Amino acid sequence: MHQYFESRLHRALAWYALVPVLVMTLLGALLMLGSWQHYVVGANDAARGLAAEIFRDVASEFAARAEDEGAFLGREDFSQLRHPGGKRSEAYTRLYHDTGHRAVDFYLVDRQGRLVLGSREVLPDYLLPVEEGWGIQSRLLHEPKVTRQEFLPGEKGQDLICGRAVGDGGEVKGFLFYVLPAPYLMQLAGDSRADIALVDGLDNVRLWQGPEALLDFRKLKGDFLQEERGLVTLEKEVYYVTGQQTDLAGVPYRVYAISRVSDLFTRYAIGAGALLLAVLLMIPLLLRSIARESRLTAQAVDDQTAIAQLKELESQFNPHFLFNTLENIKFMVRLDPGAATEMIMALSALLRYSISSGGRQAELREDLKYLESYMKIQKYRFGSRLDFASDIDARALGVYIPKLLFQPLLENAIKYGEDEKGQMRIEFRVALQEGCLHILVKDRGRGMEPGKLQELEELLASGDNNTGHRGLFNVQRRVQLLYGEEYGLKIACPAEGGTEISLELPGNLQRIETADN
Repeated sequence: MHQYFESRLHRALAWYALVPVLVMTLLGALLMLGSWQHYVVGANDAARGLAAEIFRDVASEFAARAEDEGAFLGREDFSQLRHPGGKRSEAYTRLYHDTGHRAVDFYLVDRQGRLVLGSREVLPDYLLPVEEGWGIQSRLLHEPKVTRQEFLPGEKGQDLICGRAVGDGGEVKGFLFYVLPAPYLMQLAGDSRADIALVDGLDNVRLWQGPEALLDFRKLKGDFLQEERGLVTLEKEVYYVTGQQTDLAGVPYRVYAISRVSDLFTRYAIGAGALLLAVLLMIPLLLRSIARESRLTAQAVDDQTAIAQLKELESQFNPHFLFNTLENIKFMVRLDPGAATEMIMALSALLRYSISSGGRQAELREDLKYLESYMKIQKYRFGSRLDFASDIDARALGVYIPKLLFQPLLENAIKYGEDEKGQMRIEFRVALQEGCLHILVKDRGRGMEPGKLQELEELLASGDNNTGHRGLFNVQRRVQLLYGEEYGLKIACPAEGGTEISLELPGNLQRIETADN
């Protein structure tokens, strides 16, 4: 078999050695096109779409809050709200509930512009009373049933002011303002993949996250605003820009995402030149090494097959977890943006770690960091229903283990760990004993049915998986491919209830070298 494979490989290499320039050029062009679509077009579109959605949702949310709280405050006596006591405490609690977990301020002022109640003791300069007929208070007085949202210059940019007249029976008693600072808005909507600008109908930049060199008197330089999608050259730099319209409480704005691509073009040019030079130098070397490489490749077929199988197992990230997390984030964005941001950061860290190119092994202390990100997401999903406790032997922190090995074990515990009251109590232990690493994942649930337990045990004992159960099987195969068949999982359902999954690994303090490390 190897002799036949070696002969076929020898002929194939000899043929393709005659046309390397064409093949490598085509491959390089496809890689550059794919890189452009992914790292520039895709990243820019994602950043712009996210920013537009967040701006729109935040504006709508606080417009609704201003209307609801304005109706409540209109029924109250402002004189009672000025003095400590029940009414003031009740009003403060309601308003603080809207803003307390964010960097948002609120102010209730009377018709003369004097502060009645607020998250700060002093009004911002742009909310102080001005000459009659001017300012946002005057505009609210003329349209008492309209919630207005305006950008006004704050300490660190253009703050979004959401205001509503407060009154009862047609009489305006005062005004309620929510102040959304520019840094808070850009923290929610900002994206490191592109610079973000929110522009009003007069081309004024109201919110901006990017270098100040692109702004000139609160307007974008160059031809950025003339491009729906395209390249813009400014001061010898090249930018890719896209724009889309969005509404903030019925007022039209435009969101622009700007990506600097000058360095990318330079790298493309350098890469193309280096690729051509490498091909030209490779041809004589390739012709001389065909025979030797074909023999070595034939000998490595078996090893490469095992490595390919290991890579396939590592790449099978659980789609159900990802879909459930994204669904939770979608709802949390509206209900609790702060928590949604934390979930996005945790999911981003987990995905980044799962595809990082640092080899298929990592120190236990490093893997535990990303296990914390995974459990943080699960805590947001299940809340107080999930009780997770871990006990990690400090001596084991330097041991190398396969990356993301524990996540499927905890997924299984969450899936089967619910007790009769709907609570999930999960214990995770790691200990270093007699040169071996002992891992135990235990839940206090109702356990598995005997038939289900037998099915899993038979699956783990086999070398093939023709079922839909991937998580535990993948852990078993990865461990046995790296360390041998004497290692692997053991599953038990004790008489007192719950499920225990134990795993034993070599307690190596050094990385196990494989072909692609």
